[in-house]
Amino acid sequence: MPQGTLKSRVTSFAKMALVGAGLMGAGAYLHSAHGPALIAPAHAASAAVTPKTEIPNEAKALSHAFSSVAKALGPSVVRIEVEVGAPRADGRGRPAPDDVPPMFRHFFEFGPGDDAPSPGPQHGVGSGFIIDGSGDIITNRHVVQGATKVTVTMNDGKEYPAHVVGKDAQTDVAVVKLEKAPSNLAVARLGDSDKLEVGEWVVAVGSPLGLEQTVTAGICSGKGRAGKHVQMSGNRVRGYIQTDAKINPGNSGGPLVNLEGEVVGVNTLIQVGAGGAYGFAIPVNEVRRVAQTLIKEGRVRYAYLGLMLTSAKDLDDAQKAKLGHNVPGTGAVVAEVTPGGPASKSAIRPGDVIQQVDGQKITGASDVVDYVSSRDIGATVALHYARDGKPGETKVVLGELPNEDVKAPEQQGRIGLALQTLTPDVADQLGIDRGTKGAVITDVVSGSPADRAGLKPGEVIVEVDRTPVASSEQAVEALHAARGGGHLLRVRGAGGTRFVTIK
Repeated sequence: MPQGTLKSRVTSFAKMALVGAGLMGAGAYLHSAHGPALIAPAHAASAAVTPKTEIPNEAKALSHAFSSVAKALGPSVVRIEVEVGAPRADGRGRPAPDDVPPMFRHFFEFGPGDDAPSPGPQHGVGSGFIIDGSGDIITNRHVVQGATKVTVTMNDGKEYPAHVVGKDAQTDVAVVKLEKAPSNLAVARLGDSDKLEVGEWVVAVGSPLGLEQTVTAGICSGKGRAGKHVQMSGNRVRGYIQTDAKINPGNSGGPLVNLEGEVVGVNTLIQVGAGGAYGFAIPVNEVRRVAQTLIKEGRVRYAYLGLMLTSAKDLDDAQKAKLGHNVPGTGAVVAEVTPGGPASKSAIRPGDVIQQVDGQKITGASDVVDYVSSRDIGATVALHYARDGKPGETKVVLGELPNEDVKAPEQQGRIGLALQTLTPDVADQLGIDRGTKGAVITDVVSGSPADRAGLKPGEVIVEVDRTPVASSEQAVEALHAARGGGHLLRVRGAGGTRFVTIK
């Protein structure tokens, strides 16, 4: 290129740049008596707009499927608001922490006031879905546990009073019923959770975070039993549906739905860990069975052995050493025999490893629970076990599992406590040492001696009258013993240990 031509072009470009700079300096602001005023550049009116993109047909179809599910399920999904008694005050008149045990507080949503709730009843929010024209609604037990008032809000905003028909602590399922059901109820279509495939799209519907109704989508991430590090909400749930569909506080009790608009599970809890947050739902096949029984009888009866079990594969070296050197690699280790329970009349002892029940091979504690749950109360089962490397066999007549939601009147009037034996996993949830032995307080009857003594759900009774207790049965036995002046309890919580007297 000729030098003169290049020079002229550079000079022309420089002049254009100077003119542009001058225009920007003089034209960007309009000076006035009140100071500079910003004006838009002349070319702003003709700014380019991003082009409209073509939506792939597959994406259109999936988007339409999500929208169709939301529209189909919306009328049958409800918001459940509960009042949970009035908070108890401490000795100085200040409100005590709310009465929901710590391991359940993240399951559903409470109103303002965490460690110091405002005077008056506490309010909780959960979800549910209508299952028949008479106004029966499925939700989680932990949503309505302790509720003194239940209000159901439809997706059109109309509110209806309701009451609890029944609840089952073993599966965390409950049924509430509208006091006066309207004639235009929309009933949710129930599917078959056994046919749900891992990787299949699912939608979670509910009323989380104070919102009226939301829809989140994800896939079925897994099916079966959750790992030992996940604190489940039901001891008798044979398998959970795991999903990465976003589930927030307030979603509890709401439906997990497939893209055919069928309920395949009930959203029940959230597990947050290093790998992210996952939701767990109870399979609808199990929920359907429990709900039908609750509607008919108000409770579910289960057979039980009266044994506290742990899986042999979950034992660490120190635990195995205590049991001896011949602990099998698989099976269910007997951690405790319930005093007065069905198995207490048999030859089974703590430390025994159950390897077969009625000839069925046992690989872990859950296998025993599953098998016993399938048998009738009063049935006889044969337990094959190993003790110190030697085989043994005994028979047990199955009893009826005590229902913690059905408290005998004499128990309510006398003490007013619902207890369960502390396990290492529950100890972790409560923020106390895993090795702690005792009885966890799961409920306190309002106005009872336990309530007046200031006992709170989530605390652990470790001693009664200066004697250690290692289970709920031992605590109950000690508390039922006559003692002038009342019982002295040593209780432990995340905040430390204290003594309480129950008169």
